Amino acid sequence: MARLRVIVLALVAAVLCGCGNAGPATSAPSAQESHVQELGVLQKKPLNDYTWSELAEISSRIAAATSDEEGRSIAHEFGLVDDAGKLSDQTKQIKLNETRALDVRLAGIRHDNKSDGTGKAGLTFMTVGALDIRPMNDVATVEGGWEASALRNWLNGDATSMFEKELVGVIVPVNKLTNNVGLTESFDSITETSDKLWVPSVHEVCGDVTWDIEEFRQRRGYEDVDGLLNAEGDQYEVFAQAGVTGSDAAGGFLSLAASTGPYPWWYRTPYPFEWHNLGPTGNDGFFYRVMDSGYPKSIGSPEDPSSVVTCFCV
Repeated sequence: MARLRVIVLALVAAVLCGCGNAGPATSAPSAQESHVQELGVLQKKPLNDYTWSELAEISSRIAAATSDEEGRSIAHEFGLVDDAGKLSDQTKQIKLNETRALDVRLAGIRHDNKSDGTGKAGLTFMTVGALDIRPMNDVATVEGGWEASALRNWLNGDATSMFEKELVGVIVPVNKLTNNVGLTESFDSITETSDKLWVPSVHEVCGDVTWDIEEFRQRRGYEDVDGLLNAEGDQYEVFAQAGVTGSDAAGGFLSLAASTGPYPWWYRTPYPFEWHNLGPTGNDGFFYRVMDSGYPKSIGSPEDPSSVVTCFCV
């Protein structure tokens, strides 16, 4: 009996410690499980009170939803969509350095396609003010469009060092559609770039525009040129919700993004009309901008500084 009792106790001990043949060993938690454990149970709170790690987790749940409706339900659960189904107008502050901070707000939910091909990014944010005031290019050219621009090179390079490390660590690269030729009327000029940070296109802010029809009514083929502008992505919910169009500033809504200074702010959309070159002055085209007043349409020479209203996904 004593010997049998010793054997039984040994088997029990083996089961409890997960060793021997009595049961599998307990494995260490995966990196993803550890991340979830660190976050704990996510609770609804004001946007500014979420950490960027928490927002990244919420975004991943929204991205993994089986439908836009399910994704919006998750966003509502965490206070990012209100009871009326509208996008939250709350802001979150990010620190750029010891002396400067900048607010960001939600621009869209399940809007942008992730560059790794795994579907939609859950949340897109945009700065409420200007991240910086910079030219689109070092010289007066639109050649190569957004893809070849100095501003894009800066945003996807040195600019990220301005952001908090926690935020930089959860930013998700997404694909952006733009006329990356410059002076053109060909739809073949619309190509994708992969961007961590970007400035919005005309269509992402204004929705469908008829600027060419309005400006060049007698010109053959004007519908196609407007179509070129309208092919650069879809309008973000934040602008659609505010009532922004190509001719309506929605009560100054767009001027909020330029409130840090008297400068207009950039669209990444090149002005495609060749006959508007200034020729002898050396100017080889323009990019569209929002006026400093907040009116949605103006153009600027690429080498002239304008505000940089920045978008990113987590």
